[in-house]
Amino acid sequence: MNLCREVAERLLAYRDGELEETEEPFIKEHLQYCPSCLDLLNGYDEVCDVLHRLQPVNMPSGVLERCRERLRREAAGEPPLHDHGDSCSAE
Repeated sequence: MNLCREVAERLLAYRDGELEETEEPFIKEHLQYCPSCLDLLNGYDEVCDVLHRLQPVNMPSGVLERCRERLRREAAGEPPLHDHGDSCSAE
């Protein structure tokens, strides 16, 4: 596996302080000499900063429940219910 690809797959965990203690020095060292991975990390920082500044949005009544039911049915291998007003549609 390409070293940068391996680092890129772990950057969000690194950014969020969720890496194993043994992984962090490896990522930190790589970022010191790899501008591409450092740019990717900085991009993640920018996106996360923007997302944290967004205001919460109130969902219409029942959307969360319908999404949870849809996910439950998918996980159980059950066919989806036909719902013309489905606010949790992947289509």
